[in-house]
Amino acid sequence: MSAFLAPIHYWLYNKIRNVVDREQAVFSAAENLCGAAAEEARSQAWQSYGEPLPDRDLKDHIDQSNIHGWLQRQINVAESREAAFVQALIDSCGAAAVDVVQDAFREHGIHVARHAASQGKYETATAPGLYKAMNDYFLNGMPCDQADAVMESTTDKLVWESDVCLQESNWQRAGADEKIMKRLYHEWLASFVSTLNPGFAYHQTADTKSGNARNRYEIIKI
Repeated sequence: MSAFLAPIHYWLYNKIRNVVDREQAVFSAAENLCGAAAEEARSQAWQSYGEPLPDRDLKDHIDQSNIHGWLQRQINVAESREAAFVQALIDSCGAAAVDVVQDAFREHGIHVARHAASQGKYETATAPGLYKAMNDYFLNGMPCDQADAVMESTTDKLVWESDVCLQESNWQRAGADEKIMKRLYHEWLASFVSTLNPGFAYHQTADTKSGNARNRYEIIKI
């Protein structure tokens, strides 16, 4: 098995596990608000998408005959299940659930950023270094899916654009409110960046100059 698994497969698997762990963090926070309704919401999501993978080594899970397909499926399942769970919480527990889930996303972003900082391998004093760290932890499709185009890169600012939000199809599949999910993901990314370096901020901005529908993002010194 080890002959077939490259570092990039573990890199991607670890990012999938971040989504799985975040789902658990959301459940723990929502349970305090909703009680049994949180368990019911999670059960609904698990019935549709299966229970999360146990926390084991990748070699103990992956389909050796279809590594790429297995990883792609796990991305779709993890993102869809999380979105379905979030939507079920909101449906059951009301608007208060949005704030609780947002806090959970923020706290998870902080937790993951602290792990990144502990690795001691990122240039967190620069925007490109923060961008690299973010991409090592943020699940954003398969490596072959990446549509990010870096438009500007300096020590103090990095700007990139993308034609698509790679998570949207999974949110739609789960019947989740896309605006809420984008808000939650923004909270996670913003807390990740600011925890690694409080002197920088993450933003999503509109590309009004070119008049197209591309998504535009930046990490910028403040």
